[in-house]
Amino acid sequence: MTTTAERTMASNVTKAQAWRAYFETTALLTAELEKRMKADSGIDFGDFNVLLVLSEASGQRLRLGELARALAFGPGRLTYRIDQLAKRDLVRREPCPDDKRGFEAVLTTEGHRALRRARPIHARHVNELLLDDVTEDQAQTLLDVFTPLRARLSHFQR
Repeated sequence: MTTTAERTMASNVTKAQAWRAYFETTALLTAELEKRMKADSGIDFGDFNVLLVLSEASGQRLRLGELARALAFGPGRLTYRIDQLAKRDLVRREPCPDDKRGFEAVLTTEGHRALRRARPIHARHVNELLLDDVTEDQAQTLLDVFTPLRARLSHFQR
């Protein structure tokens, strides 16, 4: 007969294994997606994420602070990234119309074109590396786990 302590210990082992599998797999997946995105589209994952978030924003513009909070892959060195994207005419940095001390990142026509070219490439890579090997039930499990987790963790970004 299995005791409560044995079940708890077995659960803790399973959870530790699940964490390690998640952590290592997402690191490998992210690295491979990054490598492929850069090679096939000329933009990296961070650039793609900035362009995607701006494309979905009202007026295709966001205050830099709002953009930083919205980035799925972290806002690290956002000012530098925006400057680099601006040099390539993918975004513009403009003063906020309602607060001249703040700045907004604005998606340019060229940035929209770059995103439009990169989206199918990104989708193909995600399918090849992950989604083609996931069943409908597994996809539903991922949604069940990560949707509430994302909602809970997004509160820390505010």
